[in-house]
Amino acid sequence: MTNSIRKMRIKYLLAVTVFTLLVTACGSKSEKEQVSDQKNLVDSYLAVKDALVATNASKAKAAATKFLEVNTNDQLTPDLQMIASNDDVAAQRKAFEGLSMKMYDMLRRRGSDTVLYKQYCPMAFNNKGAFWLAAEMEVNNPYFGDVMLHCGSVQEKIGG
Repeated sequence: MTNSIRKMRIKYLLAVTVFTLLVTACGSKSEKEQVSDQKNLVDSYLAVKDALVATNASKAKAAATKFLEVNTNDQLTPDLQMIASNDDVAAQRKAFEGLSMKMYDMLRRRGSDTVLYKQYCPMAFNNKGAFWLAAEMEVNNPYFGDVMLHCGSVQEKIGG
């Protein structure tokens, strides 16, 4: 191999390496941005939960709509769309169950800077049971609202 071909290959490999590094650096979010995204997701999730605790379908719908605007996780979208497009609090609560499972899985994998409590109600959905995440230890049940506001228990602390 001639010296000029060797130099061309080295320049080519160097150019490809630099290009790859630039694309990777520009495409990834900083740690600060990732923490901010996660906080937005958690805060938005808690707003939906609080609306369901209050048995307020219109507030749940509005909170889910706002959540969709900041959502960075496509797995959350179907449950959020169901809540945002529904005026029936029972249907919203069923979708919230799926949303809670996905949020929990995401936060367990990534970790959470926000302290959250996994809470569980064994009576939800005809005694099938369901859990949700809360920022406080006090149980305020989004599946029953004021009918059985404090039904449930804290199962796990996440993050912090």
